[in-house]
Amino acid sequence: MKIKTLLTGAGLLAVSGFVQAESQVTVHALTTGKTLTIEHAQNLAQLVTVADLPKHVWWPGAVIAEPQATAVAQQQYQQTLRDLNRWAATEDGDQAASIRTVIQQLQAIKVTGRQFVALDPDQVRTRDDNNPRLEGRYSLWLPAYPTTVTLLGAIEGTGKTSWQAGRSVRDYLASHERLTGADRNIAVIIHPDGSTQQAPVAYWNHRHVEPEPGSIIWVGFSSWAVPGEFEKINQQIVSVLTHRIPD
Repeated sequence: MKIKTLLTGAGLLAVSGFVQAESQVTVHALTTGKTLTIEHAQNLAQLVTVADLPKHVWWPGAVIAEPQATAVAQQQYQQTLRDLNRWAATEDGDQAASIRTVIQQLQAIKVTGRQFVALDPDQVRTRDDNNPRLEGRYSLWLPAYPTTVTLLGAIEGTGKTSWQAGRSVRDYLASHERLTGADRNIAVIIHPDGSTQQAPVAYWNHRHVEPEPGSIIWVGFSSWAVPGEFEKINQQIVSVLTHRIPD
C-alpha cells in the first residue's frame, strides 16, 4: 500500500497500531555515502526516528519513494524527453538549440516515485495524519544541508550557484541570458519538499520571491514559442523536477 493512499482520513490511521505492517526501507545517506536497510517499521514515525539514521539530516529535502510510483515517474520522465525531442525535430536554428539544451539538462537527472509527505520527525510524531502506515518496499534519500540553488531551463550558465540570504529569483537570473523561446516573465521555484511556486521576474510584474537553499529555479518556454501539440511541456518538465532524486 502506498503512502499516498493512507492520507485519506483518520480511519485508516486509527487502526495502524493494530496491524503488523511489513516494510523494508533502503536508506541512502547522502551525508555519508552509505546505504542501510531498515525493516519492519510499521509507520513513518518509527522510520524517521530509527537510531541508525545519520545525524544532521536535512529533513526538508529528504525524499521517500515506492516502486510503483517510481515506475510511473520514470515513464513520465521518458515521455517528457520524447516530447522534447519530437518538438526539437520540428524546429531549426536557435529554437531547436534551446530545446536540445533543456534535453541535455534533464538527461543528467534521476527521478523516483516521490511521496509528497512530511518527513521531519517533529512533524511526523506530533500529528496522526502525518504518520501513515508503511507497507512494502521504499527508498529514502537523506541529503545534507545545502548551500546552493540550482538554475535550470532555457537560460545560459545553468547549474548550482551559491545561495545568498535576501537574494530574489530575479537576482539569481540577472546575469543569465535567456535562450530563444524562453519565458521572460515567470520562473518556477521547485522547493526542496517538492512543492512549486511561480516567481514573476519581468520588469512589469516583478515580485520579490526568495528561494530557499536546495531549491531549483526553472526557466521554461514562453507560451508563444510552444506549438499547441506540446502545450503542456512546461508542466511536464516541472513535474519531472519535483520527482528528482536529491544529490
